[in-house]
Amino acid sequence: MTKTFTRTLLLAVALFTLSQGLFAQQRNCPSHEILQDQLQLDPERAARLEALEEFTRNFRGADDKAIQTIPVVVHVVYRTSTENISLAQIQSQMQVLNDDFRRLNADADNVWGQAADSEIEFCLATVDPNGNATDGIIRQSTTVSSFGTNDRVKSASQGGSNAWPADKYMNMWVCNIGGGILGYAQFPGGPASTDGVVMDYRYFGTTGTAQAPFNLGRTATHEVGHYLNLRHIWGDGGCGASDFVSDTPDSDGPNYGCALGNVACGTTDMVQNYMDYSDDACMNLFTAGQKARMLATLAGSRSSLVNSNACGTPSGGGGGGGGGGCTDSEVTLTLVTDNYGSETTWTLTSASGQSVASGGPYGNNVTVTETFCLPDGCYDFVINDSYGDGICCAYGNGSYALSGSGVSASGGSFGSSETQNFCIGDTGGGGGDGGGGGGTDPCSDVTIFTDNFESGYGNWNDGGSDCVRSRTRPIQGIRSVYLRDNTNTSVLTSDALNLTGFEELTVAFDYYPYSMENGEDFWLQVDNGSGFQTVATWARGTDFNNNTLYSESVTLTGTFGGNFRIRFRCDASGNSDYVHLDNIVVSGCTTGGTNRTIMGGGQNVAIDDETAAELEGEVAINVFPNPAREAINVRIDEEGYVARLTTVEGKQVAVRQLTVGTNRFETTDMPRGLYLMIIEGADGFRTVEKVVVNR
Repeated sequence: MTKTFTRTLLLAVALFTLSQGLFAQQRNCPSHEILQDQLQLDPERAARLEALEEFTRNFRGADDKAIQTIPVVVHVVYRTSTENISLAQIQSQMQVLNDDFRRLNADADNVWGQAADSEIEFCLATVDPNGNATDGIIRQSTTVSSFGTNDRVKSASQGGSNAWPADKYMNMWVCNIGGGILGYAQFPGGPASTDGVVMDYRYFGTTGTAQAPFNLGRTATHEVGHYLNLRHIWGDGGCGASDFVSDTPDSDGPNYGCALGNVACGTTDMVQNYMDYSDDACMNLFTAGQKARMLATLAGSRSSLVNSNACGTPSGGGGGGGGGGCTDSEVTLTLVTDNYGSETTWTLTSASGQSVASGGPYGNNVTVTETFCLPDGCYDFVINDSYGDGICCAYGNGSYALSGSGVSASGGSFGSSETQNFCIGDTGGGGGDGGGGGGTDPCSDVTIFTDNFESGYGNWNDGGSDCVRSRTRPIQGIRSVYLRDNTNTSVLTSDALNLTGFEELTVAFDYYPYSMENGEDFWLQVDNGSGFQTVATWARGTDFNNNTLYSESVTLTGTFGGNFRIRFRCDASGNSDYVHLDNIVVSGCTTGGTNRTIMGGGQNVAIDDETAAELEGEVAINVFPNPAREAINVRIDEEGYVARLTTVEGKQVAVRQLTVGTNRFETTDMPRGLYLMIIEGADGFRTVEKVVVNR
């Protein structure tokens, strides 16, 4: 081979590589073209689509105004380890779908008055087609380097993964599509074997392999819009072409980038609409007309989806992504490794010393989730670091957390090892050092206080000029508190708390970072009488990215004093770096009776069950845990009361006639955020407690 030919070949390779990198700089969605091909090949396909259009034109909305929930199964079809995207990346995409379709997205604005909450939500399936437990994720290796748009990814015989029943699941395939295609969807009425949505692994979710400018999960939002019968906003034609929605302006074609203010066909283009071709950061709305069209689809040709039990309780044995149905108690371990994951191992043993599970070593900075099905009893979780410096915070921000079935433990800052002991269910007698008999009283979960900063700082104190209650970028309601800069003024500190008798403390909160530079962080600190100590940190680039809403929960165990304080502190370089905080819930577990917190006059006063009953009309009520992950429990000692769980805007989520004892409200399918538990009696009794769902 001559030098000239070699140089020419290398140049061709370089140009091809460059072109591949440039392909996806503009959104490219062939869903409309795929629909046209299907219509030409199948006359009955056109008839089915026209029947849906007639139904849509006559649709007047659902009578019950209920939230419509769509079960999802995600098929990850991968050839390389990079294409085998993480659970965290899948969960980030699910969160974006729920935020975008419910108009809870942090970038929602008021530019277009017709922007609407679609009242559609999504859940990863918990039940597979055989009735067995699943995590809603299928991982399928392949030898196919790229799949294109001919639906091969939907066929196991062609290197893909077969669809689950399309009448019960929305199938989502994540793979290497190739050709610069971000994703595509099948409109309603097509073949069941190919029904669903396909996304390239580089444009799915908000973390991991997601690549800018399509790294905010809006490709899936766009494609699911097609799946629910939305057309491109310009109607896939010139001026006068229709997207069958009356409240979207006419346009002559797609917009790219973020062409705000572009005028076509005599009107300003709605470039922020999810069904345009704008970059992810530019998109932020569906309209009321698009909402009506999607709800008509869910009431018409896709009605079986919202009546599916795919997000319910498994009835079968093993199988599916999540293994068999658990008849005991489920406890979940979430482990985040530091920069040296190969040093980390752990074991879970029963009280008799028998090994139940173990794990590690791991890769660096990875997230691992394990779920254990455990019978009643006591267990030791032991985490080890072979170097002796724990997993936080010298070389990364590793952490671990155990949750579920009443278990709540976490950590990360330790030496060579750390042990967490927990018990499930009624473990019986076997008294302590002082004698035999009745065992240890279980601690009771209580809410110490909740603050969302709508009317003031509540139980918190302003640290100075860099701690501000602000209407800018609110998380819930119209205000949040932001921290900025790295001085002593950039702190938010709680009032002194009397936590005597508590053996566990949980601080849960939402946060939204803005303009934080890589490596800049903020901290959670506590003062138990000997000065503030840092118990958790969150850093840009490791734990969070800008312009994304996060929920966190930190649990501490030990002995707490009567002058305990909690502090948030930001460590940033200048006044243009912000961390917004909201929906802070401080709760704990105490063996000193079911404590209640009365907030008034700036004072926090803990009272016992007897006094609480007197103040509440002789009925003892306890709402726990708070924050909640899997369920909110209402414990009551009298009949004749009704509990209503609502959003803070007053939209009813659940209602139940309470029975004596513990009443469970499932929260696994609820979006994270602040809710109200309203309890009322026929005698006029009424009490309201704020609760946070933090999944």
